[in-house]
Amino acid sequence: MKPLILYFTADFPSYEILKRFLEEVDPEIVKYVEIGIPEINPLYDGPTIKATHSMALKNFQREHLRQFAEILIKKGIRVFALSYYDRINKEGTNFIHYLKDSKFSGIIIPDLLTDYSEESERIIPEIEENFSFIPFFNPATPDTVIQEVSSKTSSWIYYGLQPSTGIDIPFDLNEVSRRILDLVANREINFGFGIRTIEQIKEILGLGSSGVAIGSLMVQYLKDNDMEGFRNFQNSVRGVYLNAE
Repeated sequence: MKPLILYFTADFPSYEILKRFLEEVDPEIVKYVEIGIPEINPLYDGPTIKATHSMALKNFQREHLRQFAEILIKKGIRVFALSYYDRINKEGTNFIHYLKDSKFSGIIIPDLLTDYSEESERIIPEIEENFSFIPFFNPATPDTVIQEVSSKTSSWIYYGLQPSTGIDIPFDLNEVSRRILDLVANREINFGFGIRTIEQIKEILGLGSSGVAIGSLMVQYLKDNDMEGFRNFQNSVRGVYLNAE
């Protein structure tokens, strides 16, 4: 089955609530989970996800990352961190080693290739020595960067349909998806940043993407502690994925 990826900000809206939701993630449909590390200024997240960072910073404890990963790994779900360059720059390999020791499979750094391209030449090999660096590209990423970075990595690729989450800039989905699928053929490419409905998921899978990543849609379930709504969402997506096989 094609991968469904869910994004959660660590410790939003609280450690206890997030822990319960992670325990309800369905491994029959969810292949990966992204855990966002709360940051003061998550540049490439839109207003919905940024608001989760503000609340999560008050609750965040690094040790919780290990506990969240353990819950998911027991289900057979791979766990990836999403963090920003500033944290990597300040904490260096200590942070990477902590994630690896906590059984994370890799890390996504959405601002690295865009804002710190020179540093990326050093950082990507360091990360790849420990686990996977997941390249994050979007429609503004030059073709040469996509091809070069893809050649240095071997895991899946994260392709953002929008420049940040929660932003709605009109675009031609077929054109945007075709570009990345042609540039890095034979790689697992999962689409995210701007997917809000079941119909969009269905359309994106039909265009040939490996899977989709959902983040902003999770926020309201968590804020309302709406476990039934979360289960219903997973069931709805299961139907779409089964039909896409």
